[in-house]
Amino acid sequence: MDNAVKYTPAGSTITVAARQQDGFAALSVTDNGPGIPPQLQSHVFDMFYTGEHTVADSRRSLGLGLALCKTIVDAHGGTITLTDNIPHGCVFTFTVPLGEVTLHE
Repeated sequence: MDNAVKYTPAGSTITVAARQQDGFAALSVTDNGPGIPPQLQSHVFDMFYTGEHTVADSRRSLGLGLALCKTIVDAHGGTITLTDNIPHGCVFTFTVPLGEVTLHE
């Protein structure tokens, strides 16, 4: 969500969706912004990778957000992916296994 808000131009649409899929919860963030060039997409989950964009206040991010997301999702047995939102924009989707949580109070 944070990246979609930071890197998608004002007036764009950002959609958050969730669905159940084969025993997993699948959550996606879709935007209709400029997208990420194909040659950069394979690096977006790399630690300290910041791409070609700067944040609106001219400070660059540290390149930790998506790497941290991937680490957390992987630790829970899920996946995280980036796909193109045709004709332009991005779709980030992550899955985590569904299951009951036992609270020990």
